Amino acid sequence: MKTVVRAGLVAMLATALAAPAQAATVKQVTSTCHAGEFGGTFTLRYDTSGGYHHPLGAITTAGPYIGDVGTESLRISYRDGLGTHAVYSRVSPATNGTHTETLPAGLAIPATARGTASTTFDNGTTSCVATVPIT
Repeated sequence: MKTVVRAGLVAMLATALAAPAQAATVKQVTSTCHAGEFGGTFTLRYDTSGGYHHPLGAITTAGPYIGDVGTESLRISYRDGLGTHAVYSRVSPATNGTHTETLPAGLAIPATARGTASTTFDNGTTSCVATVPIT
């Protein structure tokens, strides 16, 4: 009897250890903004694992006219009990159409914090901001 129980426990333990780890699910959140004749769409892709949200990439679509001149700024940050913390930021020339960006590895936002990502589309005279939550 002991041998059968012990063999059963060993088999269950071996099965549990051999089971593949759950892959993180990639989430995607989108926001749009409009100002005058132009507008922009911002989509952030991220996954959550190990108690952190990990931003993976961003997709922006701008037009019309914003890509002729101006900038596009991306900022990823989070708020916790100690303040606001910037995780990533960059400013680049704006482009009409869709632009896909892979973010640097290692970005992490504590899952217990309130994270946001925003893109500011600016054509030099008018701007708009598209903001998404990271939850």
